[in-house]
Amino acid sequence: MQKISDSIKSFIFFLFAIWQNRFVIAQLTKRDFQNRYLGSYLGLPWTFLKPLAVIGVMWFAFTYGLKVGKVDDTIPFALWLVIGIIPWFFLSENIMGSAYCLGEYAFLIKNISFRPSIIPLIKILTNSIIHAFFIIIIMITTISYGIKPSIIWIQVFYYMFCAIVLTIGTAWFFSSIQLFVKDVGHLLEVVLQLFFWGTPIIWSTKMLPEQMLFFIKLNPVYYIVEGYRNTFIYNVWFFEHYRLTLYYWCVTLFVFILGALVFKKLKPHFADVL
Repeated sequence: MQKISDSIKSFIFFLFAIWQNRFVIAQLTKRDFQNRYLGSYLGLPWTFLKPLAVIGVMWFAFTYGLKVGKVDDTIPFALWLVIGIIPWFFLSENIMGSAYCLGEYAFLIKNISFRPSIIPLIKILTNSIIHAFFIIIIMITTISYGIKPSIIWIQVFYYMFCAIVLTIGTAWFFSSIQLFVKDVGHLLEVVLQLFFWGTPIIWSTKMLPEQMLFFIKLNPVYYIVEGYRNTFIYNVWFFEHYRLTLYYWCVTLFVFILGALVFKKLKPHFADVL
């Protein structure tokens, strides 16, 4: 109980630190966004070219190679793919982008007046700005397939928030360990690949036996990916799957607290390895 109480206090202090440093965070996020494309000829378009290229290749392979025309006999595969893969890009970019952030912002860690726990949030906020553009792409794509806008579309920001909270916890965990164990970054790439293929992003759960669906739902990424599809395709509110929602938040809070505890434990040694 004491650890839980300490975690709650740490979370409150973390929120207070975000508010206290909000202008600094905004400036660092803006700088991080600009530096990402510094020195490239195309600049911002690179943000869209890579994901769109991946989507295009997968759409071609599954539509013309594997002859997948529709999902559930009604949903066009291209629409289903776009809505499922865009939240995955957001999650994976948050996790991989924040894994090396402590080394990138070493000058802030040496500043005793700045909380290092805020640093991973800078990467996540940068990706959130980019993801907002992709949400617009989802909306345009959905409308182009004849689906009318609905009030339920506003819950996409709930699922975006779900992804942010989950990845803050993983960012604290992996970014702090990566400073001491350099192989963590490579291991993380492998783990993300396993999660990509183990999540119904480019394949439907209809392909699986009913008894296997339970294990697929244990994957927290499933909740977010299916949440985006429920929002734009199936018109299902998140609270209609209240058991899955409760499970997701239990897992997410566990990851959040674990990440916070590991980060706090290793924080006194950051300056020694940077």
